Order: sequence, then structure tokens, then C-alpha cells
Amino acid sequence: MGKLSLLITFLFSQAAFSSAPADYSGFWWNEDRSGIFELVVSEQSIEGITRWGKEPQTDSQNPDPALRSRSLKDITFLWGFEYQPQNNSWQDGRVYDPDNGKTYSAKMHLDTNDNTLEMRGYIGISLFGRSARFERVKEQDLPAELDSKSR
Repeated sequence: MGKLSLLITFLFSQAAFSSAPADYSGFWWNEDRSGIFELVVSEQSIEGITRWGKEPQTDSQNPDPALRSRSLKDITFLWGFEYQPQNNSWQDGRVYDPDNGKTYSAKMHLDTNDNTLEMRGYIGISLFGRSARFERVKEQDLPAELDSKSR
């Protein structure tokens, strides 16, 4: 019986680790709920892409003058993260802040309920940075253009 319970424990722990990165996938509200971004997880990476905003916005603070008139919709603003299975987090990534046109180092993890994403953007070490919390968008709150049933 001991070997069987050990095998079951091993299988459950492997299933938990293999599905953990995918738990991040989906749509998330920005902090003031004026926009929605999507986290897209692939085998070894995660990207954040803006998908919807109450008001159309341009990348007016971009340091590259040629990009200042582009729409913020569908731009990748999170990239370069490495998944850390031991604590179900993404580390050593980058986040672009369109409010000031700067790019920061970043790390993120899910709260225990998997419906709150906590991210820390920083310069150098995470002590010198700012944290943000994002709530997962409930399916019934998705705008029609993002609702999979209407696509």
C-alpha cells in the first residue's frame, strides 16, 4: 500500500506542476478596470497583450517618436519571463508602462485563489519598484469583442 500511495502522490504532484503555468492564461482587468489584457502562456514563456480599453488610446509616451501614434490595443507589454515551478511564479521578465514609456524588470505570481495576479515592476532589485494587483475577468463581464461565444 505504501508504494501505491507514493505513486498516487507523485502523479498528483506532477499534474499540479504541469498545469500551473496555464493557470495564468486568460483575461485580466487593469488596475482601474478601464482596460483588459490577455496573458498567453506557451511551453516556456508568458506574454501580456492589451486587448480592450474603454477609450481608444495611443502609445503617446513611447520613447520612439515613430511609435507614439500607434494604438495600445494588441501590443505586447509583458515578455521575457521564466517560470519557477517551485513557487508557481514568473520571474525575470519585462513590463512596458505606456503611461510613462518606460520598461521595467518584473515578476508575478497568482494569489491563492488564482483570480488575482500580483505583479512587481522594478529597476535593479525588486525593493525599488511598485506592485500592482489585477483581477481575472469573469466570462460574463467580457466585452462582446472578447467573448469567445461571439467570435
